[in-house]
Amino acid sequence: MIIDYLANQKHFIPEIADLIFNQWSDLFLADSIGKDQLLSILEVRANTERLPITLVAVLDGELLGTGSIKLEEPGTKIGLSPWLAGIYVKEPYRARGVGAQIVRTLEATARDLGVHTMYLSVGSAVGFYVQLGWSVMEERIDSFGVKEVTLMSKRLSVAP
Repeated sequence: MIIDYLANQKHFIPEIADLIFNQWSDLFLADSIGKDQLLSILEVRANTERLPITLVAVLDGELLGTGSIKLEEPGTKIGLSPWLAGIYVKEPYRARGVGAQIVRTLEATARDLGVHTMYLSVGSAVGFYVQLGWSVMEERIDSFGVKEVTLMSKRLSVAP
């Protein structure tokens, strides 16, 4: 398995848009983001040198999962940035370390881009992120009036 920039794997953009839109459609729609807009957002994140950015996990030409760093998380806390977001692993590849590798690589990417602290909002996977060194900042944040999420953060050690 490799973790690569979406910029190098743009053919996955439609599949990623389908996967993450279907997973979080309630939140996208609450933020007035349709699937066409999500495709445009992913095009912007398909770069190698700046935020926002998206990475993909690929094995033998198949997309296993994806994750992004975005600048804002509408519906939660204004003023915090950047955000780990859209961490998605296809069902057959879950509990195999794919998600953890995506998160660690995104953290390293953020560090390389000068980020000192990252944030995320999460529903039920709090334990997953705690195991990866993330800390709970606030529980039961109302996200767009659609669901309650937990706000987490992680201080990144700065690369020498």
